[in-house]
Formats: sequence, structure tokens, C-alpha cells
Amino acid sequence: MATKRRYHHPDLKQALLDHAVRLIEEEGLRGFSLRKLAVRAGVSHAAPYRHFENKDEILVTLMLEGHKRLRRAILAASERCKGTAADKYLAMGRAYLEFAQKNSEYLRVMFSAEAMAAATSRMAGKEVHGDEYDSFGALESMIRRCQQEGVMPASADAGALSLLAWSEVHGLALLRNEGVLGRMSEARGGSEGRTLEAIFAILRARLKR
Repeated sequence: MATKRRYHHPDLKQALLDHAVRLIEEEGLRGFSLRKLAVRAGVSHAAPYRHFENKDEILVTLMLEGHKRLRRAILAASERCKGTAADKYLAMGRAYLEFAQKNSEYLRVMFSAEAMAAATSRMAGKEVHGDEYDSFGALESMIRRCQQEGVMPASADAGALSLLAWSEVHGLALLRNEGVLGRMSEARGGSEGRTLEAIFAILRARLKR
């Protein structure tokens, strides 16, 4: 009688997280379960519970990891850019699009209603967001610098300006990831790349003193 092969993971917790993001990308959040995760990882159904209390804990962990990676990406883009605050702001926008394209599985979790609800429930009354997870804060800091430079309204609420900027680039990222941006560009005789350049030219024009 053949015995069932068991797999050894030197870092089972990280292996489970890696499999989780791929499973969510393939089946969506509704199709995600710890049982399916265990099968995907090649471990017993009980193994995930050694590291995670339940599905919600995995979602919160992935959401925070996504924001950590996003913060690193946009800050790195800002640091590489040697121009003005306006230049750095636009560089961060481009970095967001690149992050979204390369980490679509994380993006799906980071802004999902399920993960947000899980975070609210699990972390009620607890300090969860350190600076390393604060991707929005990195953007807001740059918005304030743009206000100081005079390329954004100094009297406007920095938080509201940041939400507006985030919404525009995030929406653009989703359209790009789903192929909508490319198809619409080609239908009009253009290309995704040219459309993006035109959009960033418009964003830059808004930042004139």
C-alpha cells in the first residue's frame, strides 16, 4: 500500500502565504479556503492552523504585506527621482502602476471588502499600522511637499488631495490590469503606452504653478 507523500517546508508560514496569494488570484476570495490552501501547499488540512488562526488572519497578513511592498516601491521611486516634489509625485504614480501590474494578486487582497472587514474585526483596539505599512502616508507626505512648492492648492486638505490622487492612479491601474486600457487605446488607433504618456502629461500640466 502506497503511503501519502508529505512535504517538508523549511518556512511553512511563508509557503502558505505564497500559495494563498496565487490561489486567491486564480479562484477569487470567495473560492479561497484553508482546506484548499492546504491541498495546494501539499500539507495536512490541520497544518495551516499551526500558523494562522483562520482565513481572516491570512487575509490581514497578506493585506499588510501588500501595503509594505507598495510603500517600498513608491518611496524607492521617489528617492530615485532627483527632481522637484512634483516630479517625485509623478514618479510615485508610475511606480504604483508598475507595482499593481507585477503584484496583481496582492492588489486584489489589499483593497478587498473581505480583507478590510477582517482587519477591522481582528485589529479592533490594537495598533496594527506601523510606518512600514503606511503606503497612503507616503503619498500624503509628498502631497504636502507639492503644496509647499506651490503646485497644489495650499489651502486644500492634504488628505482629500491624497485620496483623489490615489483614486485616479488606482483606477488606472485596475483598467490596465484588466486589459481595458489597452483595448480602448487600440480601438482608437493608439496604444496603451501612448495613452499612459498622455495621461501623465495631463497630470503634470495640473501641477504647474
